[in-house]
Amino acid sequence: MKKYLFFFLIFLFSLPQLGEGQATKLNGIDIWWEGHGNNANPPVLMIMGLNSNLKRWPPELIEGLVNQNLYVITYDNRDTGKSTWITEESTIIKMLKYMPTFVQNSIVDWFFDQMLDEEGRFKMGGVPSEYNLEDMALDGIALLDHLEIDKAHIVGASMGGMIAQVISLNHPERVMTLTGIMTTPGFDTAGLSGPYPKYLDAMRESFLLNLQSKPKESLEVGNIALIGANFLEEEYENLIKILKSMEEHGNNPDSGHMAAVGLSPNRFKRLKEISIPTLIIHGTEDPLIPVDHGLAISEQVQNSEKLIINGMGHNFPTTVIPVIIEQMINHFDG
Repeated sequence: MKKYLFFFLIFLFSLPQLGEGQATKLNGIDIWWEGHGNNANPPVLMIMGLNSNLKRWPPELIEGLVNQNLYVITYDNRDTGKSTWITEESTIIKMLKYMPTFVQNSIVDWFFDQMLDEEGRFKMGGVPSEYNLEDMALDGIALLDHLEIDKAHIVGASMGGMIAQVISLNHPERVMTLTGIMTTPGFDTAGLSGPYPKYLDAMRESFLLNLQSKPKESLEVGNIALIGANFLEEEYENLIKILKSMEEHGNNPDSGHMAAVGLSPNRFKRLKEISIPTLIIHGTEDPLIPVDHGLAISEQVQNSEKLIINGMGHNFPTTVIPVIIEQMINHFDG
């Protein structure tokens, strides 16, 4: 009996731990990553979006994929969470924080006026950055190298979906399948919609709260506005829990992600080069990256599939996650 107990304990402690994390020196910086499930299973590399660390992934989504015998790898992009923070608070922002509220309001109004083009789309470029999406794609590749993974299912949400596109275009030999969730071929793609005006109001409020040294409130305002109206009531408390987890893990209000997106080439024309099996998931009420962006990617990538979810915003509604998991599993298996 003791012998069996001994072997059972060895087996128990040899199992991979869900969510076990560590920082590793990769691509010249520290990248914090977590492995979920058994690393002998097919790997899924999950890349999160702008200004968000790995805690932004819903636990239900990760656990659902692990339960389908997949090894899920999440990580903090550079400038977020426990990975290296490269971008420092600019001198202009430091000065703004000491100015009266009415001055802050005027300057922020002017800034937001300059941020959009005549069609209401984000203007790209103009803000200096120490890195771009290609550098961030190499962070993901370096993590796969460290884990000795030749190929993985690549899943990206929002900016993470942009990084996933870059990986698929520049390193297709490392990709089994591509899944882009609520993402874009480029904010400045001709003919595509700009963000909803109501969301721009929330962005402005979030910016002001950050200037007033209220990072928690800033994070909440910016993210709550991303939930589609159909899911707002049922998702509010769940999102607050996720935001608290993000805050505790490490929230960088001065991330250079938007500048990195702006300095990166538009991918729309190159998407026809992708022959990797591709799935696009998007909500009809996404206020940051409207649904026509996802449809445009699907139309450009040959033989791609799409899942368009009615009423979903730039968020993962808990009640919809089982549908997303089912679609992703079918995509991976196919």
